[in-house]
Amino acid sequence: MRTGPNARARGRRTELRLLARTSSAPPSVRPSGTPVKERSLVPVAPERVLPDLLHAQACVSVDEPSILHALSFAFVAGSAGGSLRTALARTAVAASSFTPETLEDGLFIDELLSIAFEFPIGGKAAPIDKALLRRMFTRPPSELANVLQRQAILRELADTPALVDALRSLYVKTATLPALCDDEGSDSRLDPTQWRLDVLRALRDAFVAMDDCFASASSELKRLHAFGSHVRESAGFKQLQALLDFEGDSARADLMIRLGADGKIRSLDILTLRERRDSQFHVGPIRRLFARLLAWVQGYRIGPMEVVDRWLETVFEGVLQHVPALLQLKGDLEFYLAALRFKSLAEARGVPVCLPELVTSPPREQPKIIQAMWNPLLLTGERAPVPTDLALPSFSPTCITTGPNSGGKTRFLQAVALCQLLGQVGVFVPARSARLRPVAGMFVSLGEAPHADQKEGRLGMELVRIRRLFERAHTESLVVLDELCSGTNPSEGEEIFRMLLELLHELTHEVHITTHFLTFASSLQAEAETLGLSFLQVELDASEHPTYQFVPGVATTSLAQQVAERLGVTREQLRRLVRRETDS
Repeated sequence: MRTGPNARARGRRTELRLLARTSSAPPSVRPSGTPVKERSLVPVAPERVLPDLLHAQACVSVDEPSILHALSFAFVAGSAGGSLRTALARTAVAASSFTPETLEDGLFIDELLSIAFEFPIGGKAAPIDKALLRRMFTRPPSELANVLQRQAILRELADTPALVDALRSLYVKTATLPALCDDEGSDSRLDPTQWRLDVLRALRDAFVAMDDCFASASSELKRLHAFGSHVRESAGFKQLQALLDFEGDSARADLMIRLGADGKIRSLDILTLRERRDSQFHVGPIRRLFARLLAWVQGYRIGPMEVVDRWLETVFEGVLQHVPALLQLKGDLEFYLAALRFKSLAEARGVPVCLPELVTSPPREQPKIIQAMWNPLLLTGERAPVPTDLALPSFSPTCITTGPNSGGKTRFLQAVALCQLLGQVGVFVPARSARLRPVAGMFVSLGEAPHADQKEGRLGMELVRIRRLFERAHTESLVVLDELCSGTNPSEGEEIFRMLLELLHELTHEVHITTHFLTFASSLQAEAETLGLSFLQVELDASEHPTYQFVPGVATTSLAQQVAERLGVTREQLRRLVRRETDS
């Protein structure tokens, strides 16, 4: 029995409809498999002071027991031997309904972070935990309160340069700690006592940097001051401060220097030497002599440096409990400094950014509006990105975009997806203003690149892409698909296209699709209300060149001839190449 394209398409329709009915199942029971279990945040008791800047309810995100063990070992042995970085790699991020695998195809997250979010410190690249920053940007928090807190902090930082300077100074002091405690073979290890003093000074400087500048903050930046004050008032910190003060000023001397006619020193005499007797660490000469004699009589051979090292270890143990929070804060500071870096780069290129309005309570039928939206992946290009507006009648339409090749459709889809992602992460979005509705997840597919072991052809890979969508996309997700069904003949592709539109409409996704099936897209306008469709097309100027703006409607031509001329693929241009080859 023979089967035609329509029968095969109906079979695929049935299969995908069954998938659509189960697509709202939780990730743990999806056909794609159980996701890897990650560490969860640990909420802290209200009485505990913690400088957590990323979560509305302060949480511990680092593996505190492992970090404490690594730090204790490092202070005794001179290095944590990599165990501190291993512990920090287990830092948890906020609970999220997003799965990174469904939004990375075409958004180039690693490149985006490198282009727009990595920031320098003192003219050098900051020691950012790139893996942690990537997880923060691919797993937006499910709780809106976390997003709103991040927006409030960034809004205050953007309005108060003094706070930015203080935040950067605090980061410089916290960023040295992981390398100081974990790197082996550095010159500082040649003098273990001096290295321990360096660690204690770094801790002291970081705690002091949480100064009164943050006390007047209106956002949760005030947690920095609260934590810093809590630590500075502790007995352990006071002992640390006293030790470092004594180490830097244990005695003072009056000198007499004689100079020759040539200006060089001929002699130097110490007139008086006064010890710091007011310090708890001061031991007079008689007590020092008596302690040595007593140790000698008892058979001990204790050198003076052993006593010093024991003092340092005791002081370190007094502040050790506060250090994991300090290392957690390093990741928080990187998040905000990265967001501010994005803002400054955008302003330098003359394109706007904003903190979007996140709409949750109004009906889905209210319009979605993004003004002057642009693609941040183009931020470092030769020309500044061209902003465009996006206006949709509701937060759950299926928007079909048509237009010529090289008209900016793929970049437009990237901008839509990145606006949504960055907005839900809680940072600035690439637009002058934006009204976004939080979604439960994102499925982005901007082209399936061929690979060596590919078993399917273009049609097969297209169907695999569609199946993956229904397996992985949550209900009320943002779905972005580029060049849908371009890998098959128009009649069969249109049938699959229509099936997909119907199923996605049932799941109340917000969908953005580009296509070159212009006649088919035009025919769908009659069903716009039934299927919840909106249509955008690339705007052309008087010379039929793309303006990289998008206006309502369906394109009437793909301008293939103009693109061919621009790329040198007309009949006459190719014929000249043929003649040149035959003449030679």
